[in-house]
Parts: sequence; structure tokens; C-alpha cells
Amino acid sequence: MAWDYPPMTAAGVKATLKSLRTRVGLRPDRITSTSLALDTLERLASVRALQDQGRDRATAIVEAVREAAAELPVTDSLIVDAALSLQLNAEMATGGDLYAEDLSDRRLALIQYWDRLHVARGVQPPSAPTTRSLRLDREDAALELLAGVLVGGELERMLPRIAEPDHERFRAGAAVVIGAAVYDVSCLLKEMPAPNTSAQAYDFEEHPGGKGLNQAVGLARLGAKVRLISAIGSDQAGAEILGFLRTEGVDVDYLETRRDSMSPRAIVLASKNGTYAHIGWKNEHEVRISNTFLRSAAFQSIIETASAVLLTLEPPRDTIATVLEAVARSKTCPLIVTASPPLEGPPLSGRELRLIDYLIANEQELQSMLEDAGDDDDALNERDIVHRLLLAGVGTICVLGPNQCRVYRVSEDFLQPPHATVSTTYQSASKDAFAAALASRIAANHAAAQQDFHYAYHAMLVAGQSFGTSSSLPTQGEIASFEELLDERAESVAGGNQ
Repeated sequence: MAWDYPPMTAAGVKATLKSLRTRVGLRPDRITSTSLALDTLERLASVRALQDQGRDRATAIVEAVREAAAELPVTDSLIVDAALSLQLNAEMATGGDLYAEDLSDRRLALIQYWDRLHVARGVQPPSAPTTRSLRLDREDAALELLAGVLVGGELERMLPRIAEPDHERFRAGAAVVIGAAVYDVSCLLKEMPAPNTSAQAYDFEEHPGGKGLNQAVGLARLGAKVRLISAIGSDQAGAEILGFLRTEGVDVDYLETRRDSMSPRAIVLASKNGTYAHIGWKNEHEVRISNTFLRSAAFQSIIETASAVLLTLEPPRDTIATVLEAVARSKTCPLIVTASPPLEGPPLSGRELRLIDYLIANEQELQSMLEDAGDDDDALNERDIVHRLLLAGVGTICVLGPNQCRVYRVSEDFLQPPHATVSTTYQSASKDAFAAALASRIAANHAAAQQDFHYAYHAMLVAGQSFGTSSSLPTQGEIASFEELLDERAESVAGGNQ
């Protein structure tokens, strides 16, 4: 399980530096305001050495990066100096814009003074880049060199290790899901309505839903023992939710019913082209899991005896923090986090990220996992964010999209299940089907192998072929039939190629 920091990697450090170059650049006050970057860069050996000499954390980081930047070839040194506003060439800069508070201004100044800065450093200036090539190519390459110097060759050859679970400490208990149980109103549209217009739905469904409920039901349909920890209202919708969960075989002993309150609702708009939108009403001031219960010995015992813990980001931020504290005290089961909906409140801290063994997200949700993922054109891409999260200690990251699944375990270990040419139109419950299927394998085997990610991907595809949320979650038989169909198609293609 991902309880300890993995070794440093140049890819992770580079992604961290890319996030810090925006706005004012690498300054002590900027680093202090971004806790994950502070925690990450503080682990560099050169930073620790400066701290031993009495520097504070942020100052030590800036000095270590400046010293490493000074070792680079002149052109690369100039590029990272401007990108990160390191002030290495302050005496040579003939204008103040080279260290302006806006990254775009610094880039323009670097190009303007390109020849003069090179000559001042005693080298023949190469051709100046365009603003576009500087932003898209040259800066990225220079930051990569800088990260390599900071990390060092010996550490760079060490890949982050995925901590192996201690099988002796696992229990054969139920998988525990902590998330929302709501009442869904789903509308199927030909296309999403434009602003200030209306559209008619041609299919409609009212059904219990919510990511927590969906994942619990998905696990139960796959034959797993599962317990849902959530809260509902005392209205008719709450009664339907409770009855539905019991019918599906989910343990509801710890599903709290709040008196004189309405259950949360969600409006799901799905279109035939595969897009969807959720509008949620949490009613979290009336309907929420009791923090008193989450801090109790009973809840701690539930966590310690669980075969796996699934956590969505639906509960309030303080509830999520309390759950993660209990997980940190336990250290006996894998933690699977679905990064949906985007977290309201502060992003997860480095300490909290280190607890996550499996993170499931789409590209947009990945952005919300970092407090400093960049701005506009300089926003970090998927792999940059993945490298940062892996370096922070997340064990495995599954990035999902329409008919797509990419799994990152370590910085140089990437898995993408073979593409399945099937028509998947309804995406609203696909991620929950993936999470449930993966969790069912992890709960049984305490870890996930390549075939388990393929199985979860196929569960996602099956769910995407049916309209609805909880009603589209597949059974074991449905996934098995789908996999048989894929095998038959593969054999047919192979036979036709002979």
C-alpha cells in the first residue's frame, strides 16, 4: 500500500517545476503557498543539505534550484532562469520584464534580450526561439534537464516502488464504500440544450443513485461482500434508496437516516453522443455522515477489517479528512479513491495523497487533484499531473475517458487495455462500474494485476451501453458474456488475416 514516499524521479520534479513557473515563478512565498510542491521538493538531497545549514524550507528549495540551474548549458540556464524567475542574470538584464510577475512577459523579454544575454555569458547566441516554440518545446526540455540535475543520475535510475500489501494483515471482511446515496432523475436527450433554450427528453428514469451507492451496488452484483457508509433523508426517496440497497444485497447497517430531512438529489442529463452532465444537490447541512461516528471505535474497526475501502469525493471536505485519518491509523487495507465530483475545498494534502493505493479519475478531475496544476496554456498535461501524483505517493492512477482507460503505476510503467470497438453511449455510471469491478478483484486478491484492469475496463464498457446510472451496473455474467464476444471478434479478425 502507498504509505511511504517513493524515490524521487526527474519526471515528477519537472512536473512540479512546470506548475511553479506560472505567475510569479519560483519564489519562497509562492512555494510556501503550495504545500504539495513544498513537500515534494524538500525531499531533494540538495535541499536537505541547505536546510542542515540553517535555511528554511522554501529558501532552501529556491537556492537549490538556482544552483542546479547555474550548472546547465547557457541557453537552457537562461530559459529556466526566465521561466522560474530565478534572478540568475539580474545584473545582465537590461529591462525589468525578464523577471516580471507574468510568465508571458518573462518569455517575451527573454526573446527580446536573447542575443545580449548569451553574449554576456560568453557564448555565441543560437537562433532565438519563437514564443510558441519556447512555450511548447524549449522550456519543457530545459526544465527536464534541470530536474535531472536536481534528482541526480543515481536516484533517477530508481523507479518509484509500489509498496506490496502485507497479506498477513488483511482480513476477509466486506469492502467498505464511503460516498453519497442520492435519488437520481435521469433524462436522455438527443443533444444537450444550448443556453436559454429547452429540449425534450425521449427517455426518463428515476432511480436511487450517487457514486457511493453505485459502487456499492456494483460490487454486490459482482458477488462481493459490501457495506455502504452514507446518509439519507427520511423522505420517500430515502425509503426507496434503503429498499433498493437491501434488494441488491448491500449491507446498510451503517446507512444513517436523518429525521425530518430530504434525501440528496441529482439530475443526470445524458445525450446520444456520449456526453453527460450532473447537477447535484447534496443537502449536506442536513444529510451527512456523522463525524462522531467516523471518529468512533466502531468505524475504526470497520476500516481495519475491510477487504478494501472505496472513497468518493462526494462527502464534505471535513468528512473526507476524517475518513482518511481513520485509514491512516489502520494501514491494513487498500484505499481506492474516485476523484469525482471535483473536490470542494482544499485539495488533498501530500499526507492524504500518500494513503491512496488506487486513484480513478478522468482528465478534468486529475487537474482538480493539484492545488497548482497551472493556468490556461500552461496547465499541466495528463502525464505531468500523473508524475506529480505518483511522486507524492499515490500507488496507481487510472485515467478514464469515453472508451478509454490508461493505467499508470510508476513513472515508466504504463498500461493501456486493448481498445474494444464497441458502441458505448452512456457514460454516467461507467466510472463507478470500473471502480466496483477493480475493487472486487482487489478485495479478493489484495492487489491488482494487468488482467484485473482489463476486467474493470470491460465492466466500464458494458455499463456504457445502457441508459441509466445504478440500473446499468453489470453483473459477473454480463461482463463474462462481453469478454466472450470480444474474444470471438478477435478470433474472427485473426482468421480473416490469415
